Amino acid sequence: MVIMDVIRDTQGGLKYLRNACEYLEDEEKSVYTGGFGVNPYNVNQTYKQMVSIRQYFDKTSGNPLMHFIISFDETVQTEETAILLTQNLAAFFRTRYQVLYCVHEKHRGCSCYYAHIVINAVSFVDGLMYNSNVEEINRYANYVAEMTSRRVRWVFGR
Repeated sequence: MVIMDVIRDTQGGLKYLRNACEYLEDEEKSVYTGGFGVNPYNVNQTYKQMVSIRQYFDKTSGNPLMHFIISFDETVQTEETAILLTQNLAAFFRTRYQVLYCVHEKHRGCSCYYAHIVINAVSFVDGLMYNSNVEEINRYANYVAEMTSRRVRWVFGR
């Protein structure tokens, strides 16, 4: 079974966005970092790129991002498999949102790899905010289940 934590923090503002970018791009923690619509190798540029979309659509307050943490099960045994799965899972959002993602390795029980996927909550297409209702989260969880060939249990992390 794959576990997916869904984190939505409306209190942290743009500082939370900055902290998330720094965390995902930390080379000491990540075995791989990538992105869609942002430069995943430069924290300052990633942050500025995401903020510029928010400013363009006049949405600088409220929820700055959606953060998904996906813990793979024992079937994901290699770094290469974890990276490929994470790229595919992050690609789900790339046609509407800027995405930053990374793979971490940590031996916790039977899960060795897990992914962080952060999306700018404001769409670069039309400025609409990501709708984090149960239907949308279930839609993404179904996609994760399809990509991993595993059942997915998701919980709101915050």
